[in-house]
Amino acid sequence: MEVSSPSMPSTWDFQSTQLWSSASASTPDSTAEAQAQSGTSALSAGHILWLAINAVLFVLILGGNILTIVAVRTCRHLRSVISNLFILSLAVSDFCVGLALPYHLVFYMGSDIGAMRAPCLLRFFFLICACCVSMLTLISIAVDRYIAVVYALHYRRYMTRRVAYSIILCNWTLGALVALLPVFWNRWPEAQACEFDEVLSPGYIAGVITPGFIVIWICMLLVYWRIMREASKQAQRLRQSVVYNTDEATTMRSLLLHPDWKSVQIVVFIMGCFTLCWLPYFCVAIAQLFSICRSSSMIYKTTFSLAIANSALNPIIYSWKNSGFRRAFAQTLCCRTARQGEEQLPGDSKHRMEATSSSTGYHHQQEKQPKQQG
Repeated sequence: MEVSSPSMPSTWDFQSTQLWSSASASTPDSTAEAQAQSGTSALSAGHILWLAINAVLFVLILGGNILTIVAVRTCRHLRSVISNLFILSLAVSDFCVGLALPYHLVFYMGSDIGAMRAPCLLRFFFLICACCVSMLTLISIAVDRYIAVVYALHYRRYMTRRVAYSIILCNWTLGALVALLPVFWNRWPEAQACEFDEVLSPGYIAGVITPGFIVIWICMLLVYWRIMREASKQAQRLRQSVVYNTDEATTMRSLLLHPDWKSVQIVVFIMGCFTLCWLPYFCVAIAQLFSICRSSSMIYKTTFSLAIANSALNPIIYSWKNSGFRRAFAQTLCCRTARQGEEQLPGDSKHRMEATSSSTGYHHQQEKQPKQQG
């Protein structure tokens, strides 16, 4: 007992020395971890702001597009116009973008869902399909406006409901096919994270997504330029007819050639918002393709949120420039049916509403012809 008792303090001192030395050696690592944690906390503030912005976008996208869908489906005057079928399809695709947004944000909330192959690829499918259908619908609206302005007298013959439904079906089919490509053509085994430039193949980004955006943008620009040119000619003929002719039949024929300027302005504003929202994102995507910027940077997330914001702007444009949608929105928000809204309008207001919500004056003229003949 007397021999073992002096050895205990020496053993304790030796262990204490080891613990102290190990603690001293781990001090730099602890400092590095503390710095990393401080950096993470600093980044979390930016991420919280980014998540808050996306939450606002989520509410605006769902609310605005649900309002558009309900307005088209419940208002008889909007439902009877063939052009509004494309607007309805656009609202449905933008609504799908809003539904996919929370699933997209889950991958940035520290969960392990990004390490699983199926959820990661499903994320790309939802977003690419909804955004692709939205872009294709925008070019469909442009073509519809082109026919309505350039071939106003023959619009009802060229653009029937069957043709409109066929175009919408082709848009959704093509969007689904483009979104299915990453499921079979991806770089999942080499990916470090579930990010677009990590998982998607460079050939898919540079050969499918980016050229598709450029082609759609150029086609929309050319179609709208052609619409503006034709509309200017028709407006000039209208002024000449009003000035030099007093015959009522000639004046009505000139008014028939006058384009629906509100509809033209709507699609022009849609194209402007489409360009401002999506162009920065594709610039960043090309920069990622050439390793100029990182996929996890806040620039990429900000540009993607800006692209998603395009789905929230379309209903605002409709309510701003189209009196038919504005009236239908007010009726929906006030919980009134379309019949109740029509009963509160005088007879001449109903006729003006039919003429305004029609895709061309030709549709309204056709409705008046039987009455004149009778």
